[in-house]
Amino acid sequence: MIGINFFLMLLATYPWPIRPFSEVHAVSATLGDGRGSVSDPRFHWGIDIPAGSGTNTYSLISGSAISLPPYNQEGFVRVGTYLYDHLIDRVIDNQQVTGILDDPNNPDRIGNVAVDHLHFQIGSAGGPFSNPLSYGGGPVGYTDNGMPIVYSLDFWQAGSEGVIARQVYPPLWGKIDIRSYCQDRQTSGGVNTTSGIYRLEWLVRNRNTGAAFGPYQTVIFPQVQPPNNGAPVLLVYDRHNYRTVSPFYYWVTNPIINNQVENRYWNTKLRQGQEWNGLDARINSEAQFPDGDYRVWVMAYDIMGNGGDTLNRKGAEDEDITIDNFRPYVSRVQIGQEEKVVKYQAHWPDVPASDYDLGELIIEKDDYFRVGKGLTFLIEFSEGMKTDVLPTLQVQMPNEWVKVFNPCIAIAGNLDNILWWINNREA
Repeated sequence: MIGINFFLMLLATYPWPIRPFSEVHAVSATLGDGRGSVSDPRFHWGIDIPAGSGTNTYSLISGSAISLPPYNQEGFVRVGTYLYDHLIDRVIDNQQVTGILDDPNNPDRIGNVAVDHLHFQIGSAGGPFSNPLSYGGGPVGYTDNGMPIVYSLDFWQAGSEGVIARQVYPPLWGKIDIRSYCQDRQTSGGVNTTSGIYRLEWLVRNRNTGAAFGPYQTVIFPQVQPPNNGAPVLLVYDRHNYRTVSPFYYWVTNPIINNQVENRYWNTKLRQGQEWNGLDARINSEAQFPDGDYRVWVMAYDIMGNGGDTLNRKGAEDEDITIDNFRPYVSRVQIGQEEKVVKYQAHWPDVPASDYDLGELIIEKDDYFRVGKGLTFLIEFSEGMKTDVLPTLQVQMPNEWVKVFNPCIAIAGNLDNILWWINNREA
């Protein structure tokens, strides 16, 4: 009955390659973690299973073993698409072995663990390498209640994944790379170890309007597919802080799509309706991210779905920033007299000719003003304006006399009783 239950369990999972086969073991590193060095970087091709030196290791399946001599030195054994590394006292090359799936009570030993862990990977010699924690349902009993951690996030000029990196600070403008310092805490088997993030997302929220953009999914490791070593690895992990143990510095704005890493960025000046690498907005009202205050979130998840909790800040961290891509300009002018009756009204086109050319002023109304009556002004700006420094107003009279004043100062004569409104003021 024990054997029957064991094989029923294997229909959705597979056994561990060390004893006990049907009980959970710890996991100390995951697929996709940073390995190698900056000069020769690569992704981790499997998982690491903590095991004491000398621990017997067994093949999951039966077949002919690939095992290169000398067999008393540390090396790997491959049977089919399963590879077991960091082994000593290995079986000889081309030896036929019986696997756990064929004989769970008496499988053939293929070697002993030489160090403090067994490396286990799934895939042909040239890849792609599947994630052992999800392949075939994952290993028997695998679970993880640990919560990923996002320690920090910061902002860099687009292209900082290369040799020259430039960190930028709010207010942000133009094209931005987001970097985050993250790790996952595995609790499988009751052992708290550290490994890399399975999935990352980033989200932008306008603090004034509440409008949210994203979340945009980036890092995810269902597979690692060569030749995604070398340069693509440095699009995921920061070359200037490269390390082979968690926690890692991730370039959050670079997604992995179909197992290929894409070099992207966040264009804070992006025009509405454009793709991530589309046209820049020409004026503030045209921008997907209008100038103002935003909150940027980075959410980290493990393969079990833990993390990404922005409400309780578990597996998530944020930074408040200001975006400032555009110079403000007067977008509409309205002048009234006698109980605010509109005498003059004009605006610039909603679609400008260019960044610096707003086009012809469109006059909607232009009546005569009465002599000796006060004026009221309604002036709209292209974006929110700080009220601690109010603009000055210039009024040119028919005799070309120009009066310059701050709207907070009372003016006598024909310009008394001035009233001033500014739309979209920021506190």
